[in-house]
Amino acid sequence: MNKEHIFKKKLLYWSKKNTRKYSWRKTQDPWKILLLEVIAQQTQLDRANSYYEDFIKKFPTPQEMSKISKKDILRMWSGLGYNNRALRLLETSKILSKNSFDSIYPDFDILPGVGKYTKNAILSFAYKEKVIAQDTNVLRIFTRFFGIKEPEKFIEKNQLNILKNIQSRKFNEALMDFGNKICTSKNPSCSICIFDKYCSKFMENEKKSKSKFKGSNREIRGKIIKHLTENKNVNISDLKKIITAEEKKLNEILKKLENEGMITIKNKKLIEISS
Repeated sequence: MNKEHIFKKKLLYWSKKNTRKYSWRKTQDPWKILLLEVIAQQTQLDRANSYYEDFIKKFPTPQEMSKISKKDILRMWSGLGYNNRALRLLETSKILSKNSFDSIYPDFDILPGVGKYTKNAILSFAYKEKVIAQDTNVLRIFTRFFGIKEPEKFIEKNQLNILKNIQSRKFNEALMDFGNKICTSKNPSCSICIFDKYCSKFMENEKKSKSKFKGSNREIRGKIIKHLTENKNVNISDLKKIITAEEKKLNEILKKLENEGMITIKNKKLIEISS
């Protein structure tokens, strides 16, 4: 039995008793899958799921979302961070309100904010394609188990063999849960891992440092957007009293938000979310 077969067999066996239950795991609706995957980027799945449930109730199809403003979606998005994801999702909904998923298939990565991972998730979960959805968690598992430095190339070469005679959806969901419960980025549970005696435990290339969120540009951006979604025509001088940051740094962030089309600055003093 080769190592790829051991990996597949043991992972699927583990998943039978460890699969997390979410409503979207029963759907083949590509809109629901796309919505969840965009929300779940850079976000713990349980937390992403609570946002997903709110979004899907309000926007069961792209048509409903395509009619709202930037301010509306940013208000709902508040707390998730990386607000550009919300704006790209809004852009995508406008495209999908006029074009079906089937008309775009399989090139879902032409949609704003849809990268390789989300594209493959849609192909696997909605279209039953034999693809492995690759995010940082999945790449980490493959790197550690197989002892490889280029997991993307390894997956591309071996995914059809690994997925032979199984549903890609089941395998991708198992990877997602295994990365969350066992093969975590920090302090993986190697002592109870099903792969313990087979795993190469290759971790030498993993990054140990992580930039601090407190006081970062990302935190300040989030505070600015949150304040603007809750207030109209905010004066820059008033904003500077609310947001704790150096004036130069704050001005640079405001300029970048304006260049990104996130905000509009009127007469160099009034700010609002762009329409």
